[in-house]
Amino acid sequence: MKRLTLLALLVIGITACTQDTIDEASNLKANVEHIYATFEEATRVELNDKKQSVWTEGDRIVRFGNGIHDVWEFAGKTGDRGGEFNNIGYFDEYIDFDFGDKYYALYSYDNYGWFGTFNTGEPAYFYYVRGTQEYKQNTYDPASNNMIAVSNDGNDFEFYNLMGYLRLSLTGEKRVSNIVLKGNNSEALSGRRYVKYDDFTVGAWYDNLATSITLNCGEEGVQLTDTPTDFYFAIAPTYFEGGINVSVTFTDGTRFPIKTTKEIYIERNHIQPMASVETGSGVDWQIITIKHSGDTVARPYLYGDTNLAGYIYWNDGWMSNINVSGSYVYDDGMPEHNITIKALNANYFYIDSCAGISEIDFSNF
Repeated sequence: MKRLTLLALLVIGITACTQDTIDEASNLKANVEHIYATFEEATRVELNDKKQSVWTEGDRIVRFGNGIHDVWEFAGKTGDRGGEFNNIGYFDEYIDFDFGDKYYALYSYDNYGWFGTFNTGEPAYFYYVRGTQEYKQNTYDPASNNMIAVSNDGNDFEFYNLMGYLRLSLTGEKRVSNIVLKGNNSEALSGRRYVKYDDFTVGAWYDNLATSITLNCGEEGVQLTDTPTDFYFAIAPTYFEGGINVSVTFTDGTRFPIKTTKEIYIERNHIQPMASVETGSGVDWQIITIKHSGDTVARPYLYGDTNLAGYIYWNDGWMSNINVSGSYVYDDGMPEHNITIKALNANYFYIDSCAGISEIDFSNF
């Protein structure tokens, strides 16, 4: 769907219907050397130290209009507030729709799906929300942000954010490898979405849905200190009625759980901050150890307040979140295992069966 044809290929023969469309687009392009992009108040592509909107070198946008379906690239440098774009090519698919006297643009080109209709038959833009995002210091991944813009002349565009943002702040001593975010009610967080072309506040999920976003922190990871380090997720507007579940994985393979059942609303064009969380030696873990013989053990349950979180280390190289139903089956051939549970904010322990269990140690609970 995204076949971008270089401008030089205009000389190649095209069908008559398409050629008319390309000619019309070319006539407009001949009169427009650059297009310019500004932001609605507080819109962010990338944050500078003043929390202002800036562009990133190489940003690309898709432009739409009657007889127009082309791609433009940012001509400035990363951090620039001004936005001048140069034309770099066009799509060879004609959009059979009357846009009237308006022109539109979508950021970014890499997340562009197509222009079509959703189930009501109304025209809409389809775009991708990324399930894997890249850590960027003091901001969110610009490539994971999605914006849409409107223009009266096809030259000057004002962009509107389609995303909201969650900021997680961590302290500690380890290096973060990645962070996985999920909603407690399995809300859709990535996949393909659409918005009405003339009302950007109306949108919904379409397909290829997944219920998590992974923030990748690179091969070396991100070093934590006693000063909070911020991690940003770009999220489509979402109401987490049952709260969220976050799993922080460190470069040494260990994990740290963060969970809340308090409702959280990710609003378009707003950053939702979370309270800073200590992940280091200052964490007051509640620890339960279990001695077990055999190849099957009942999974224990913990209950507590809205921030209850934790893991079970099965002593066979695997670990699980707490409060997963069913039994755990060992396949490592070992006759005995020392199971360790690490939890936060728990005040009640329950297990369906003590079969195979010879000892449960609550001395550090």
